[in-house]
Amino acid sequence: MNLKVLPNAINTGKLVLSNVADDPTFFALQVARRFKSNPVLGALISTLGSDNSNIRLRALSAMLRDKSSAFQSACRDWVSTGGNPSHAVFLANLCIASNEWKIAEELLSRGAPSNAHVRANARLLWSLGRMTDAINLLRDIRSGRQLSHYESELATFKGREPQLAAPRVPDKSNSETRSVIYVATNSLPHTGSGYAQRTHSILTSLKEAGWRVKGLTRVNYPLNIGKLSASETDVVSDIEYQRCLPFPAKHDLTGRIQQQAEDLLARVIREKPSVLHTTTDFSNALAVKAVAEATRTPWVYEVRGQLADTWLSTRPDSSKDSERYRLFLEREAFVAQHADHVFTLGDAMKRNLVDAGVDERKISILPNGIGEKFVEEPVSRRQARDQLRLDSEAFYVGTVSSLVHYEGLSTVIRAVAELANQHESLRLLIVGDGIDRENLVSLAKKLGIAGRCVFPGRIPREQAHLYHAALNVFVVPRIDSAVTRSVTPLKPVEALASKVPVLASDLPALRELITDGENGHLIKAGAVAEWAECIEKLMLNPENARRMGKSGREFVLANRTWEQNALSIVEVYERVISKAPGQ
Repeated sequence: MNLKVLPNAINTGKLVLSNVADDPTFFALQVARRFKSNPVLGALISTLGSDNSNIRLRALSAMLRDKSSAFQSACRDWVSTGGNPSHAVFLANLCIASNEWKIAEELLSRGAPSNAHVRANARLLWSLGRMTDAINLLRDIRSGRQLSHYESELATFKGREPQLAAPRVPDKSNSETRSVIYVATNSLPHTGSGYAQRTHSILTSLKEAGWRVKGLTRVNYPLNIGKLSASETDVVSDIEYQRCLPFPAKHDLTGRIQQQAEDLLARVIREKPSVLHTTTDFSNALAVKAVAEATRTPWVYEVRGQLADTWLSTRPDSSKDSERYRLFLEREAFVAQHADHVFTLGDAMKRNLVDAGVDERKISILPNGIGEKFVEEPVSRRQARDQLRLDSEAFYVGTVSSLVHYEGLSTVIRAVAELANQHESLRLLIVGDGIDRENLVSLAKKLGIAGRCVFPGRIPREQAHLYHAALNVFVVPRIDSAVTRSVTPLKPVEALASKVPVLASDLPALRELITDGENGHLIKAGAVAEWAECIEKLMLNPENARRMGKSGREFVLANRTWEQNALSIVEVYERVISKAPGQ
């Protein structure tokens, strides 16, 4: 029996109460998304919306199924019919959880005054980045847990750091000189995201380069994604991932970072690593920074995304002037400035770091790379399709991606719809899951091409190379936003390795991967007609597509493998270790 089950269950129960206090509707939405593949739950959620006369249940059902059009329609019906004011808070909370900011504001303007109404207004202000305004509202009604969590998070955003006991410098005279503790937000086997895959690839490549490596994940992970039987350690393909599972766990941001720092300090004293390495966001870095300074251990910060801009991408433009956005940028700049070295994904992100005041001399590019199956010669298209039971004669355009709004996949669905009548063999394959999936499926139905579209959902990692190899064209139709202009994604790198030409939005981060006419094409973001034209050109000129695919693989093998990346990481590690006090 796993002795951690009872304390894990208690910590998880407290986490649930914490989430319910902060935003019960958003928590319910996250739970529904996690278990939506369960047929019983799916049927129950659908049944909720079967009574058209009950607007609240219609809206709840649509929200839980990620049916944004149906959800918006239900909320607007309530507004237009002058619904019961006591229902406004319920619907507004649904809107806040679904990023429907304007409708939420309108609903709350019609709601009946109450403490619940104040809490919902505070939740809306908080979600839009108006942190102090939200806190002031909650102080007026002495709102308890929601207020304390907001205050804790604002304190961290304003500069609060973990406090450790007097510095303890480990005796490293008998320690290994090539060892690293790598602090990450999540990891395999519990999370299969691109983030987790990148972490695993880095640790694997470092181990193959002769380093002793250990991964360490954030406080209360993976309990916070529902894994109650989590143990202290997981070993995945010979890589050890340790868990930070204190009891009782803190659930406010300041408390979590403090516990992370205390846990890491004990490990550093015991294991004596020669370097610490962590990744975005800044909450990870604050814990690592505190321990590094207390133990005089060099540390490296890996900036994998523009997370303030990711947050902004689901908010109205006005949130760019918000307190949260400004403080988010400041905290990220602060930790990057204090790290001994900074890695980032590409040139666009490096420029952003320099503009934020980080010394250019201590920034290195550590791009997304390929390993495992993608280094091997890809399987033939026919073989991949046979294994996946896809039409061997069709022309498949598609992607393997998180299905979120900024990926811009509606552009490709519309482009395929424009070409459908002229090209009987054209098909669309969209692999992955996310909050935009149901909207994309609905759009395909609306445009009359549902029969040409395949949405397999989330797939096992070991099948990813097959889906890449099965495609004729890989698409990255990202919208033009701050985050997409800066962050270079992993999946097109894997597509290029699979000898598949890539069509991508003409954005700075994607220009780092795609050379127009050589390994794909760059197309104006959102320009449906131009996307359709490029797809058709590749359909009519298969020899050109093969040439681009071959060129793409040559580029990736020459520039984007984890074996090459490991050499860069090791060189940085050795440099910062040599400059550390006492070396």
